[in-house]
Amino acid sequence: MRIGRLAAVGAFFFMLIGVALPLSAQNFATDIPLPSGGSERVLFAAPAANFLVRTLPLWVAQGFAVEVLGSPNGTSLLGQRHTPGYLVAIDRAVDFARSRANAPIWLVGTSQGSTAAANGAAHLGGKIAGLVLTSSVTRPNRSGETVFDSEPGLIAQPALIVANQGDTCRATPPGDAPSVAAALARSPRKEVVFVASDQIQSDPCEALSPHGFLGIEPAVVHRISDWIRAAPVR
Repeated sequence: MRIGRLAAVGAFFFMLIGVALPLSAQNFATDIPLPSGGSERVLFAAPAANFLVRTLPLWVAQGFAVEVLGSPNGTSLLGQRHTPGYLVAIDRAVDFARSRANAPIWLVGTSQGSTAAANGAAHLGGKIAGLVLTSSVTRPNRSGETVFDSEPGLIAQPALIVANQGDTCRATPPGDAPSVAAALARSPRKEVVFVASDQIQSDPCEALSPHGFLGIEPAVVHRISDWIRAAPVR
């Protein structure tokens, strides 16, 4: 019902893509065998570390309907996010979103997910209203692919690039954000937004760090939301 109401007022359908694990993997109950026999039930609750998944309630509060993509069949997406094979998965998810809400669809990716988001925007044409790339992978890393492998020159939708000046991950240097914008040669409206933070509780390339906008999540979500709402509706 919420999706239908949002669609009726012309809101946006958000697709947060490139998440490494399904949401169900974050929380689960299991029985642990005891040495004396029997078992003990425990509930494991892990934080949704990915920036976009972690902030999902904030996007909903902004009035967006949200669809989160995982990996097909739970397989690894390393090196696959820019490929035609994964594009098929994105396309199917877009069609599902379109069946649920008559609203503009934006692809939003973070870190390696930016490569997937760019892939979808580059090759799905009018199905996609716009693109948001955050902490994009621009330098070689263990995945063997970067956002530049997704043919960003084909992207003809509005595009926002968000980078954190405090991001020290070697694969996502914030100084490369203007190069990402330059590669979006056909985008009718593009902008680079720099934010700044220094909180870190994880590896620099993981989400609980400036790479994942730790500590400034509400401000980043608000900034992106305002930019999307200001974009021309396609």
